[in-house]
Amino acid sequence: MSSKRILFISAPIGAGHIRAAQAVSQILTMRYACETELCNVFDFFPPAIGQAILTLYLKILTIFPALYGTAYGWGNQSRMALFGRELISRFLAKRMLNYINEFQPAVIVCTHATPAGLVAWLKKKGLVTVPTAAIVTDFVVHRLWVYPEIDYYFVAHLALADYLRQYGIAADSIAVTGIPVSNKFSQPNSKEKLMAKLKLAQGRKNILIMGGGAGVLPIDKILNLCNQIDRPLQLIAIAGKNQPLHRELVQIAAAARHPVKVLGYIDNVHEYMSVADLLISKPGGMSSAEALTKAVPLVIFRPIPGQEEANTQFLLDGHVALRADSLPELHAILARLLFADNDDLLVLHRQAALLGRPNAAADIAEIIAQKAKLL
Repeated sequence: MSSKRILFISAPIGAGHIRAAQAVSQILTMRYACETELCNVFDFFPPAIGQAILTLYLKILTIFPALYGTAYGWGNQSRMALFGRELISRFLAKRMLNYINEFQPAVIVCTHATPAGLVAWLKKKGLVTVPTAAIVTDFVVHRLWVYPEIDYYFVAHLALADYLRQYGIAADSIAVTGIPVSNKFSQPNSKEKLMAKLKLAQGRKNILIMGGGAGVLPIDKILNLCNQIDRPLQLIAIAGKNQPLHRELVQIAAAARHPVKVLGYIDNVHEYMSVADLLISKPGGMSSAEALTKAVPLVIFRPIPGQEEANTQFLLDGHVALRADSLPELHAILARLLFADNDDLLVLHRQAALLGRPNAAADIAEIIAQKAKLL
């Protein structure tokens, strides 16, 4: 076994789990000169199963999000769900074992509940003996994350540590670090220089709209709504890899009253967050953590039951976000923030700066390095 090999196992259900692994991996590579490997748990599934799970997940989110919320709640409470995860882990974990044995990591880090379950099963059976860790990438912990075999948990805030302790996880096995984001988000930037680089007009409120890459957020309708607001705005709409949405947004932008910049998949979201005055988005754990690191307030649109609802509640309680469940509600919120002669937007911005955890990835990497005896 190499003393400098760290294995990260994630899942492609939302990009946040992978980005968390990349953020910590980058710090480990730069600061501790270790070798890291990022792998996808679906690679250990029969190909048809992995693709079917991903397709079903996206369809449910798009067509029947309430069903996802029901399944999320059932999985959090049902003994049958806990029994089911044991069967799934037993079936799939051995497919993962050969890969682990070949790589011979000093530590295994999971950024999704599914690989955490598989690794925990292997540890329980004595097939894996190295230290293991789980990085929770939401502001809530689902019951299917909780395994006594996992040696260390990294969570977003103190209430999650309390939750884990209730289910038998030792207090000294939990670190409240925040959700790890890429160090690109913690770098200081000159807003004026970035505005010029990104070819954005000065003297307007920059509204960033993102989260529609999977077709869940109706960015087209939100863009049309923003175009009705009679204030000096500049709209930045990120469609991700959703090409039909991108084409539709380009058409809307051509007839818009405000400057609109339409983007597809990009790798410099941190730059656009650096110039954003407000983010309209879904409340994914990772994108929310990135926004907080950049001190950008959020307007959350129609959170899906499940972890999005829990993330939303955390952000609302932290006074860094507002919630809109309909387009008229969204219009009213924007009118208040952008029209009214008050400092609501400034207060949200200041609170976001306080709640952000820019050092989360570095803090997690340091603890992992200690476990791998790299220090």
